[in-house]
Amino acid sequence: MFSNFKLKASMMASLGAIIGATTLALAIILMFVDAPILLSIALVVPFFLLQWLFAPTIVEKAYKVEEADPQEYRQYHETVERIARQSGIEKPHVMIADMDLPNAFAYGNFRSGDKVAITTGLMKRLEWDEVEAVIGHEIGHLKHNDSTYMMVLSILPALFLVLGRMLFYSSIFNSRGESKPIILIAIASMVFYLILQICIMYFSRLREYYADRHSANTVRNGDQKLASGLMKISNGIDSIKKQESQRKRSRTATRKGTSAMMGGASPLALSMKPLLIADPDVTSGSLTNRHQINEYAEKDLSLKEKFSELFSTHPNIKKRLRALEL
Repeated sequence: MFSNFKLKASMMASLGAIIGATTLALAIILMFVDAPILLSIALVVPFFLLQWLFAPTIVEKAYKVEEADPQEYRQYHETVERIARQSGIEKPHVMIADMDLPNAFAYGNFRSGDKVAITTGLMKRLEWDEVEAVIGHEIGHLKHNDSTYMMVLSILPALFLVLGRMLFYSSIFNSRGESKPIILIAIASMVFYLILQICIMYFSRLREYYADRHSANTVRNGDQKLASGLMKISNGIDSIKKQESQRKRSRTATRKGTSAMMGGASPLALSMKPLLIADPDVTSGSLTNRHQINEYAEKDLSLKEKFSELFSTHPNIKKRLRALEL
């Protein structure tokens, strides 16, 4: 689906379009109103910097993450060290998340150091060679500095959201008869916020393809292993959803719906889905063999799937399987 050149070109073009559109939109706003852009920046940037600074602590609290014991998880440590060496980066901290949701994620900053985490649910459901490919994907995120890219880009739409609200409230208290044009610009700013969010989600999906490709290039038969692992993750999520549905029907765990879906994670974890290797809200049904997976990958996306992907940080799994060239 994507050659390495096409993938990198798409990411560069997407990044350039986001930055260019943001600059143009700010220039247009300044042409019509004396917008408090510096004040908006002063409000937004510190918030995101603090969020980034404390993100590792928040992630570990939300997903019940602890350092993986070197003896108990010896194979895990050795795999991370080997793939990190092949990737040309230092070995990240090796973490384990005590939750049934089969998933994995990479996170960290200069304060905490880079970290890779897999869940106990992932280890329970996947063969080790599939776990190896998942680790390759997560180390790809660290090598590509994806968390930094996404943190910086996420500031841009937030800037327009804050700016739009400030202009809207300014128009309410405006006493010089200029409220109408200010309101229109405020609305335009908020609309651009939504457009920018969609563009950044597209960029995030490209980074997921890029991490998939890294796994395929650094793990032996990584494309096949990762494809198989992604399907098992999807099947595991689907199984957890069905269990949740049964609990709701029996009315024995009405208040445990959210935590059941996230395999015991706190509700805070729901806001951190972009970290995961697969979106826990999207499943593919139960596919158990290579033939079924190949058939599924070749199916066209439904209108619902296309619309859902538009607002997702992860590509539809059918497209990820195709990109892995099964």
